[in-house]
Amino acid sequence: MRPVVIGTAGHIDHGKTALVRRLTGIDTDRLKEERERGISIDLGFAHLALPSGRHVAIVDVPGHERFVKNMLAGATGVDVVLLVVAADEGVMPQTREHLAIVELLDVRRGVVALTKSDLVTPDLAGAAREEVAALLAAGPLRDAPIVPVSSVTGEGIPALLAALEAAVASLPERDADGAARLPVDRVFSIEGIGTVVTGTLWSGSIHPSDALELLPTGHAVRVRQVEVHDQAVPKAVAGQRSAVAIHGVNRQDVSRGEWLVAPGRFLATSVVDVRLRLLATCERTLEDRTRVRVHLGASETLARVVLVEGAPLEPGEVALAQLRLEEPVVAIPGDRLVIRAYSPAVTIAGALVLDAHATRRARLDDAARRRLHAFEHGTLAERVALLAAEGGGAGVRAADAALRLAVAPEAAAAAAREAKGLRLLGDGRYLTEEAWKGTLERIENAVARYAETHKLREGIGKGELKSLLARDIDGSVFDEALESLFGAKTLAFRGDRVSLPDAGPVLAPEQARAVADLERQLAAGGYAVPEVSELIKGIAPALKPQELIRYLVESGRAVKVTADLLYPAERWAELEAKVRQHLAQNPDLSMAAFKELFQVSRKYSIPVLEHLDRTGLTRRQGDVRVAGPRARPG
Repeated sequence: MRPVVIGTAGHIDHGKTALVRRLTGIDTDRLKEERERGISIDLGFAHLALPSGRHVAIVDVPGHERFVKNMLAGATGVDVVLLVVAADEGVMPQTREHLAIVELLDVRRGVVALTKSDLVTPDLAGAAREEVAALLAAGPLRDAPIVPVSSVTGEGIPALLAALEAAVASLPERDADGAARLPVDRVFSIEGIGTVVTGTLWSGSIHPSDALELLPTGHAVRVRQVEVHDQAVPKAVAGQRSAVAIHGVNRQDVSRGEWLVAPGRFLATSVVDVRLRLLATCERTLEDRTRVRVHLGASETLARVVLVEGAPLEPGEVALAQLRLEEPVVAIPGDRLVIRAYSPAVTIAGALVLDAHATRRARLDDAARRRLHAFEHGTLAERVALLAAEGGGAGVRAADAALRLAVAPEAAAAAAREAKGLRLLGDGRYLTEEAWKGTLERIENAVARYAETHKLREGIGKGELKSLLARDIDGSVFDEALESLFGAKTLAFRGDRVSLPDAGPVLAPEQARAVADLERQLAAGGYAVPEVSELIKGIAPALKPQELIRYLVESGRAVKVTADLLYPAERWAELEAKVRQHLAQNPDLSMAAFKELFQVSRKYSIPVLEHLDRTGLTRRQGDVRVAGPRARPG
């Protein structure tokens, strides 16, 4: 059967702990101070066998206003509230605040125990019942049964158990198949066992030997043992009060408010977008940037409320807002938060998390408002598509979408396949068709602009093009988009350069004459060619002399040895042929032999031989050259 957690709620001294002791035989006041003072200070835990034999967990919370923070730590994960109201006092301040808290946490099933009924007349008991009914009338617990009981005499206990049985019978299932997520509400150590954390498992399951993670600290831990209802079990499932012994971390390194979770499935966050409801009973308007206390799971974190829709919030109003937290929390979409004033610390609002990893903004525009509406009401496929659209040219991987939305990676992948207008790339990311089209256009336009600016070049180098667009296009997306453009013949490869299909160097008439003159000068020099700096002296700057030199090299009409040394392609081919022939007839090529062979000075010999080394025709060995890889037959 589905695991169930029942949580008490109610004013101090209305008999919550005594009632739990009567129901279970367990005294939940475990602290020495609690027993000495006769009041609950921290959370207490017990388990109960209902008449049907069904076992449920009970979390007993303190009722004093000073310990509402502790009450909130225990209220998270509660399925059914046991609201305790003393018949001799009726509804009191913490009755109202505790009830507001469980309603903000969306607890929709409950039972009211009208305690100390043996101490009052029937008329007073009836008045107390009417007062409680009036308190519940406007909320989700309006139909909760009100059962008069006495923890001293046992009067009404069978009826209370029957009411609790009925309340738990129709509870919806928890996410037992999801990733493990347990808010830590208690930490202690046991000799021989080590560190133990407890909490209500919100989703998934935990087994001995599981590798888990504590967030937001990031400590990696391994499970030693799991207990439910004080009994070791092979696994704990969603909805169960669980005690988990872990190793990999010391007791002092873990605190209430952390989360024990499946590794890699959840992220801590400091900015969340929410739909916030200010309680109608709040005594003042909520202003923009108000500092508040945010309760999630067992954590309390200070934050600023940014009212992104502009106007201050009046009591009873609902609005979109952003919470900027002073410390990270582990929130996911759909989580419910309780918000208390910074000072005095009273409960003022509740919030539903829409986007757990929001971008800071001061105000909402129409697009941002539509986005949050999609996060709140959209299907998983629509939300994944939204993340892909936000990723622009980088899109989103299913695994990253899963982490952002706190769903299983396979669920995010299936949703992405279902989503309209998404394209799956080879590296596993999804882009919107619009973003893909924009990526193709951006690359094509960049190549076209380059061709227009550099008319004498064969195109732009692939690496240069990739770097040029790196701010806008992810590297792997660029590679796939470029291959797509080549396949569609929208772009072409010329060597290692990218160009438009029909594009090529275009020489103006004056430039063509200048190139012909450069070639004549180079050819006339034999192997002692004139330096580039001398060659271009007579060329007008408007003709872009350096571009003309580059054109000669890129078009294959010349070979660049150094920045200032250029050989006509035919002459260089002759030079290489002579070197091959020499090495075929001799064991090596010395500097003196090279100078004699080509009738050139050291000024040419050194850079030419070094270039032959770089290109693999020769290989330096001491003071001579021997045949390199390109000189060997085959």
